[in-house]
Amino acid sequence: MNNLPHEYSRLVPSASAALFAVLLLGTSSPATAQQAAGGAAVERGRYLVTITGCHDCHSPKIKGMTPDLTRALSGRPATTPLPSPTTTEVHASADLTAWNGPWGFSVASNLTPDAATGIGTRYTEASFVTTMRTGKKPNGTAIMPPMPSEVYQNMTDEDLKAIFAYLRTIKPIMNPVLAGLPPPNPPKP
Repeated sequence: MNNLPHEYSRLVPSASAALFAVLLLGTSSPATAQQAAGGAAVERGRYLVTITGCHDCHSPKIKGMTPDLTRALSGRPATTPLPSPTTTEVHASADLTAWNGPWGFSVASNLTPDAATGIGTRYTEASFVTTMRTGKKPNGTAIMPPMPSEVYQNMTDEDLKAIFAYLRTIKPIMNPVLAGLPPPNPPKP
């Protein structure tokens, strides 16, 4: 029957059962593992967006400075006028989605995945990371104050990818942030 010494014969069924359990429970499809990793990245991105203050400027406000989460990260609403022009100070709109300063004016971008007015199809993960690293949008336009580009330039690639992963999951909101505004002044040499 069994050619194993008596003390080992009891271990064979136990080892076989343990191996079967490990194989059964320890295997997951690559898609399942990828979904778990993607979910962790999205949650990390949500956390980073929250602690780095993205809603402070990129979300319209309700009741003072409370972000309007029904329009989360959709940028400057068309109803928000530009603050008064200035060349020596920085002026902000009451909802902190538009500014005027020595550089001219700037408005908070729409970070939602809306294809027409948000980051949509204009950004890939790689171009998003490059934008955050260089302070320049894919079309070559500089990211203007008060965006704290230097904060994002110091983040790890993994953190920037997590932010991008999270932004891809939020509700797309059509919001042309430059609606009703004059074309921005080109930068002075």
